[in-house]
Amino acid sequence: MSPRIGLNFNELLRTSIEIVDTEGWEVLTISYLAKKLTIQPPSIYNHVKNLEELKNNIALFGIKQLYDQLRDAIEGKVDEEAIYSLAFAYLDFARNHPGLYKATLSPKTTIVEEYGIVANNILKLIFATLKPYELSEIELIHSVRGLRSILHGFISLENNEGFGIDIPINESVIFVLRNYVQQLKSHSK
Repeated sequence: MSPRIGLNFNELLRTSIEIVDTEGWEVLTISYLAKKLTIQPPSIYNHVKNLEELKNNIALFGIKQLYDQLRDAIEGKVDEEAIYSLAFAYLDFARNHPGLYKATLSPKTTIVEEYGIVANNILKLIFATLKPYELSEIELIHSVRGLRSILHGFISLENNEGFGIDIPINESVIFVLRNYVQQLKSHSK
């Protein structure tokens, strides 16, 4: 393999994301990335210390993308419409970027403070979406956990071909979200 002129961190990141989204999170190794880039593995270490740092940067990139998608989806929307928009933006992100989605769930180590800030901003975004329901602080936490569990459950089962009945999955999502919203309304102060 001959060295790649102009290789930079952004190209490493882009290629890594393509690998994790199309082939899976577990497939990404320094050797495999080097092969995809047609370079020698040591060249990658000019841009990252190790695989863990690379994966943490993928997680940071992914969580930023997820935040942007969620924020854009709920802009100008309130109440039930905001919840549906947020939920389907989350599902769309996970469906279109399965590797990035997996990366956002639990980076191997605590990465730069920025990851925590973005994760906290997502939480604030969901809190703001649920604000019209006037939930207590504890109910709000339960509701956020419930919504995340619903959405992650659909993604997890869908990715593992856990839905065998010939009914569109999004119809099931809407059914469950409708019940979720009814519960929020029943707990409103």
